[in-house]
Amino acid sequence: MVSYTRYLFFICLLIFISCVKNQFTLEFDLEENVTDNYNVTYYATDVKGGITVQAVASVREGKCILKGATKRPTLTFVTTRKSVYPLVIYADRDEKILITGEGKDPVDWMVNGNDINKELSDWRNENKKALSSLSPDSVNMAVRDFVEVNPDNPVSTILMLCYFNREVNEREYVSLMASLQGEAKKQDWLRLVARTDQLYHAYSYPARIESVILRSEHHGVDTVWINHKNPVMMAFWQTGFNERSALVDSIKALKKEFPDSVRIIADVCLDVDSVSWKNAIRRDSLGTTKRLWAPAGVTDTTIMKLKVNSLPYYIIFNKEGVQQYRGADLSEAISEYRRLQNEKDSI
Repeated sequence: MVSYTRYLFFICLLIFISCVKNQFTLEFDLEENVTDNYNVTYYATDVKGGITVQAVASVREGKCILKGATKRPTLTFVTTRKSVYPLVIYADRDEKILITGEGKDPVDWMVNGNDINKELSDWRNENKKALSSLSPDSVNMAVRDFVEVNPDNPVSTILMLCYFNREVNEREYVSLMASLQGEAKKQDWLRLVARTDQLYHAYSYPARIESVILRSEHHGVDTVWINHKNPVMMAFWQTGFNERSALVDSIKALKKEFPDSVRIIADVCLDVDSVSWKNAIRRDSLGTTKRLWAPAGVTDTTIMKLKVNSLPYYIIFNKEGVQQYRGADLSEAISEYRRLQNEKDSI
């Protein structure tokens, strides 16, 4: 009898496993006046790896059913052509995710199917004003408020990876990621976004450094000395980016503004091709600015030490060598460098 019962148990287990499909279902149940096409992007995974899948949810009179394929949990992003922030959905295989709501903006919708989706929906609902304001600072603040209260909640990790704008405030991003605890700190949550800059990233603000040595146009290599009683500005870029002319104009303006000051400004190109780099710097005539080159790009050991993960990027050091600003906002970087120069000259 015991043997028969055990045999029956294994048969039922096999039937159950065979019924679990490597797919999830998104069911849209919106207002009848919602008829539109929505971009749906997710990272489909199996034991060998994964692939990014892009699909379209064709919602007609509020209804649509879309199936996605994955063997492991995934994050799904629903957007329109005008979306600034995505509707983020957590889905495991064989899950049915119900999406309800009013209006055509995915960020306003509610998502069910599991506790994570409910918490994400509650957060979006509570922070509609910040999300609709299109202010990165406001959205970052909303994320920070949740993370500080819920450091061990995986929803905190998802909000950090999907809604926090690290280019606006790199220091706070690093600090908040480092504060995650317990379940929220597991690598499985980082893998959901399939970003290689996150998977094994050590969340700590870069330590003080004394100097940066990189290739230069005329001298083979050149050194940027940091912590030598003068502020330092380092601008990282590649040829062809839209802000290049604004950066050049800003550096020229700083030279006129502080003609008698010791200005340490380093212009660091991360292009692979030295010809493109040299042609670009010969045209902009920045004179005494240090013209540096890192052909290995963000994988250069020096650039990795500075933790530059995106371009363009700016780092401002004060006269003690402390990094006062890190990020992609040129105006913020210039303002901070100008403040430090005025502070130094007033002493």
